[in-house]
Amino acid sequence: MKIGISALPFNLKEALDICEKNKKIEHIEVGLDNLEDVEVLKKYKSRIENLNLSVSIHLPMELNTCENIKYIRNSWIDFICKINEALSDVFDIKYYNLHLGYVMTNRLDRNRQKYLKNTVEFLNDIKLNENLNGMILSIENTYSKRGDFSNIGDRVDDFNYIFNNIINNSVYFCYDTGHNLISKGDYTQIFDTTKIIHFSDNNGIDDLHLGYKKGVLTDEIFNKIEKIDPDYLILEIDFRDVEDTINYF
Repeated sequence: MKIGISALPFNLKEALDICEKNKKIEHIEVGLDNLEDVEVLKKYKSRIENLNLSVSIHLPMELNTCENIKYIRNSWIDFICKINEALSDVFDIKYYNLHLGYVMTNRLDRNRQKYLKNTVEFLNDIKLNENLNGMILSIENTYSKRGDFSNIGDRVDDFNYIFNNIINNSVYFCYDTGHNLISKGDYTQIFDTTKIIHFSDNNGIDDLHLGYKKGVLTDEIFNKIEKIDPDYLILEIDFRDVEDTINYF
């Protein structure tokens, strides 16, 4: 299991400073929202290599795999193609992580399966896209607070449906501990598809990205981590909490 931290282009230098000080960190997951962000990441290529860090990408939160307008849904695949093309000659990207997306709550309540089918089609289209051949994806559980819009992927049944219907065998589950504190679910039934853990703590209400022991996350989480035996465990937490949290691993 590689321990990693998450970063965005604006705080990438600070993240690498932390990696340099703590040799337990072997991976960095970078959130890219725009094509221009790729150029920022490229500037740190030499330093990332010198620190012997592997790299993954967190795709934009706005990405919507269940979008009902197919033209717009396909535009997200075009975006992923452009990101991947811009990075492929520079980094060996281990995986691309994404949230599944969001729907107007009343529409989702009326026909949840329709939007899950959209997500399955999206993931299958990536598999069939010759420009994305072999791309590894991780899809993570999220949470909903039942406003005008709700997320899909906030319950285990969503992922059971997806994994039972996709043809893409390069899709894995990312278990997000912080999201599960807000929208609780028994994800043990899909731990066999889990390759990544996003680790954070919170108060059970808001996604605060706190370090361990600063919220309501219990010691039971370590039993789950042991059962999953993930390839990557990403500390998605405030940089000030990294040092204390990493000592638990």
